[in-house]
Amino acid sequence: MSNPCEDHVILQPLSLSHPVTAAVTVPGSKSYTIRALLLAAMTPKPDGAPVRVLNPLFSDDSQAILACLNQLGIQTTIHPDENHETTRWIEVHNSVTEIQPGDYELNADLSAATLRFLIALAAVIPGRQTLLGKPGLNKRPVRDLVDSLRAIGADIEYLDLEGYPPVRVNASRIEAHRFAVSGATSSQYISALMMIAPLVQAGQAAQANQTAQPITIALTDDPVSTPYLEMTMAIMRDFGVTVEHQQYRQFSIAAGQMYQTQTYAVEPDASSMAYFLAIAALTGSSITIKHLNPNSVQADMRFAQILKDMGHRLEWRGDELTLTGNPKAIRPITVNMEDCPDQAQTLAVLAAFAPGVTRIEGLKSLRVKETDRIASTAQELTRLGIRTEAEPDALVIHGGHPHAARIATYGDHRMAMAFAVAGARLSGLEIEDPPVVNKTYPEFWEALRQLGMGVQLVQASDSASSASSNEGESPISTGTELKATAANSANLAHPNHQKIVLIGFMGAGKSVVGQRLADLLGFDFVDMDAHIVARSGRGSVTEIFDRQGEPHFRALEELVACELASAQQMVIATGGGVVMSDRAMRALAQSATVIFLETPLTTVYQRIGSDQNRPLMRNKAQFEALFGMRQPLYAQAAQVTIETAERSSAQVAAEILQALGLALENHSTVCAV
Repeated sequence: MSNPCEDHVILQPLSLSHPVTAAVTVPGSKSYTIRALLLAAMTPKPDGAPVRVLNPLFSDDSQAILACLNQLGIQTTIHPDENHETTRWIEVHNSVTEIQPGDYELNADLSAATLRFLIALAAVIPGRQTLLGKPGLNKRPVRDLVDSLRAIGADIEYLDLEGYPPVRVNASRIEAHRFAVSGATSSQYISALMMIAPLVQAGQAAQANQTAQPITIALTDDPVSTPYLEMTMAIMRDFGVTVEHQQYRQFSIAAGQMYQTQTYAVEPDASSMAYFLAIAALTGSSITIKHLNPNSVQADMRFAQILKDMGHRLEWRGDELTLTGNPKAIRPITVNMEDCPDQAQTLAVLAAFAPGVTRIEGLKSLRVKETDRIASTAQELTRLGIRTEAEPDALVIHGGHPHAARIATYGDHRMAMAFAVAGARLSGLEIEDPPVVNKTYPEFWEALRQLGMGVQLVQASDSASSASSNEGESPISTGTELKATAANSANLAHPNHQKIVLIGFMGAGKSVVGQRLADLLGFDFVDMDAHIVARSGRGSVTEIFDRQGEPHFRALEELVACELASAQQMVIATGGGVVMSDRAMRALAQSATVIFLETPLTTVYQRIGSDQNRPLMRNKAQFEALFGMRQPLYAQAAQVTIETAERSSAQVAAEILQALGLALENHSTVCAV
């Protein structure tokens, strides 16, 4: 396994050091592609003619839904272009009405849209479907959708954590005609229910041997990202089903409609377009995006208007959009991006170059994307030397003169592409995990190269130094020499027991339990917070937070985590927030056993009181909200969970050893301490 802290791309402005004139063709829309393939599968085909989806995006996400549909027995054919470099069309040959009863496992990889849409579909098709994804996807919430489906008769069970994948959906009858759902977390829940409505109507009519009835979807609160609802209604209309709505709070699907089309053309992706418009704005260049739909309802079309409102020149010529950047228009603004949150990171990168304070609001939904995009963006802007404040639903950027740095992507394609925009101005900017863009735009780096940027892909084997070189210090010792130990070495044969990582909220006892466990095993012990403080040159974690901000602390935390990726014979006590960083957790979990020390909030208060020297304790409401948000992340990241309330560190250490099957030569010694 390669070190998760390595593999990166180095960017150089090259020809973009001066304004250029260029044209770009972006791939098809991810959101439309996923919806089109799903609706094509729901389209009856009485004459056997397939539905042809033209100009689809062929990426990790589109492959995920294709794989799931194929698993259900939906036959598809991919037709590449003559050079086999892009996909010209995909044919969907049969429909979901032909799915046979049985057990199916549907792996959505990292595609949240695929997972959520298929949960709804699974409620109205035969069989028993288990739906899951990679660890990053299994952190994405589905509770509101599941609650809505259960309320109308769906049989759905959680297989791990309540409110999160994986889930199992059993064939069941849906008899209701009015669905209620919350849209405050994700518009995908509403889209999922809208798209299955014709199947629900058909099923109800068949069961009752009567005419189908209209279906109403009522929202219990205001939705986020309403343009995505417009997108769903638009593609359903193109497939022959009309949806009416009342101020996006209630949606009605009239009876007697069914999906019917033979060909659907996916329009170019506005999200992919936005990165090139941002480069034009940043460099004063004139960049044309070809083959766009001027009337598109894609959410990220608004990003072009935001740039125009800032003072950049925007011009349509037929299906081509040209943005000519105005260097004087790189200025601070205040803007609400609730309806196009996916480009908040891109605007934040532009704001880094705008002297003054930019405020981007309406970003609550970014907390539950591939990563916490508010926290991650703030952290990486700090690496560029830009002071940034992360609020619950906003980013505040104090722009100025950013410098090149190495940017972490947290397994998030939009982090990589948004920060790559800065590479059009900053020589030597590095972006980690370049393949992450395959989720939505596999050709992204080549497109930058064709635009005139220098793009050097560096493999892990080519990386001569670890992340510690950024700080000019040697990596933390990995303790490769075994100490005198009471452990039976035969019981340490399992490679993952050679490194034990303790996670959990503050007050869980990670440090004291970790030290005791290390002593018993004869391992080295590392307290990550102590190493972070030592590396920072400050006196405490509180001082780092107060003087340099949380993003700087998190950057140092990732650095230390990466140094520990290949550690052996070590027990590591982490800080409570480490699970917020996928990059840090991937590094720590490499060849490790991760143990969650679970402690109820009441016990946390008993142990640490209201210590105002702890930065997170200064706002009780936020502190308790943070506790609730992190608990499922700890449980998902860990292989073992140990309860620590009302127990001594010796008892907890003994239970960890027992859980791992690590016998001591004198076990009574542990219990007597």
